[in-house]
Amino acid sequence: MLIQNAWLQGSLVDVRVDAIVQAIAPRLNAMPNETVLDAGGGEILPGLHDHHIHLFAAAAAQGSVSCNVSAGSLAKCREALVERLANVPGSGWIRGVDYHEQQLGVLDRWQLDELCPHRPLRIQHRSGKLWVCNSMAVQALDLGAFAHLDSVQGDACGQPTGCIVRDDALMARQLDAIGASTTPDMAAFSRQLASLGIVAVTDTSATNTQQSAADLQRLHQDGVLLQQVSLMGDDSLEEGYLKVLLDEDRLPALEKLVARINAARSRGRNIAFHCVTHLELVFALAALTEAAPIEQGFDRIEHGAVIEDAMADELAARNLPVITQPGFLYSKGDQYRADLQQRELQCLYRYAGLSARGVTVVASSDAPYGPVSPWQNIATAACRCSAGGVLLGAHERVSSDQALTGYLTPSAMLDQSRTLMQARKVRLGMRGDLCILQKRWAQGRDRPETVGVRATLIGGSVAFDSAH
Repeated sequence: MLIQNAWLQGSLVDVRVDAIVQAIAPRLNAMPNETVLDAGGGEILPGLHDHHIHLFAAAAAQGSVSCNVSAGSLAKCREALVERLANVPGSGWIRGVDYHEQQLGVLDRWQLDELCPHRPLRIQHRSGKLWVCNSMAVQALDLGAFAHLDSVQGDACGQPTGCIVRDDALMARQLDAIGASTTPDMAAFSRQLASLGIVAVTDTSATNTQQSAADLQRLHQDGVLLQQVSLMGDDSLEEGYLKVLLDEDRLPALEKLVARINAARSRGRNIAFHCVTHLELVFALAALTEAAPIEQGFDRIEHGAVIEDAMADELAARNLPVITQPGFLYSKGDQYRADLQQRELQCLYRYAGLSARGVTVVASSDAPYGPVSPWQNIATAACRCSAGGVLLGAHERVSSDQALTGYLTPSAMLDQSRTLMQARKVRLGMRGDLCILQKRWAQGRDRPETVGVRATLIGGSVAFDSAH
């Protein structure tokens, strides 16, 4: 393929690309039968990598009902949600996502029965850690048979409340058993990612197994999933990061976590810690202190929603990058403002402050729980404003260039991304993964959310073309 009129490092160039970038020059003549794409003066960048995403959950969310209703009082929110659920077409299962207590209160099966009594319903908390089922769903899934599990909550009489904590695997197995599971439209979601310039992702789901790896490989080979995928997951995964979920209200015994880390280390795997709170981060660092030392590569901190200066210094000393999600400030900032104290708001999803202390910080989406658009996440890292216009931690703002850098950095180099800020450009011999913007980056960096993607190439093939 020949890309013409692309803006690269201060001038218009033509770029010939197949599996790799073959030529870059002010003017290249098209070869016989060669496909030509006119970039129209738009910036040409390396393709973007989303370093924290949940592919299956994000694809499934496309066909789910949003339970995030902002209608004023609790009664009005419930009324709005009842109407939304009643308008879901069909007669089978309803899958809801993104509920939060501030609008609906704490839910259980009986409260969901009041919202939706006539169809089996399951709703996921906005954090992704909790599912709540109504009574029809509880019975269909036979949750009473799993009351002995810590993940299946019960009332004082031992009856399931409909709440399932950190056990998506149980939900999936039971849905499969009754023939109620649905296949997410991964092709549509992959095309959406391509339309945003994303050519590669890291799926950070803790429940990923060897079967997950095989499923994703098959989807990629079949052309359903266009992006390259790096995978982390549970202890059974043969390679990739061991994803450790830490919830401060149910932390594991330290010695057991250290044993897990050592077992992963013995297989050449490094560790990615889900750390949202200060306590979770302290616990993760304590486990790393006791565990076998890393042999190569680097461990990771996912989210790092609250990191104090002392902890930042420790992360820098250990060369632990933080994979953060500034987009949460946009999508959930107005709720954060209502729920958190000012001191907490100033520390949320830090960026500039961590970078200044030597921590590598990389923006990502955490889709479907945060906004999937890299351009929205980059914009929020730069402005730190909620969807309602509330400014959260102005001192943590970074330039849009700095936020873009992480998206342009391959996953294997995240611990060095600050030194690659100037080097990561389109060049001869690089893999043909490219993102062509609708305009020059200099014309859109002040409002990255408006930049727009002209085309995306993966391995030299067009994965998205806005002209078609």
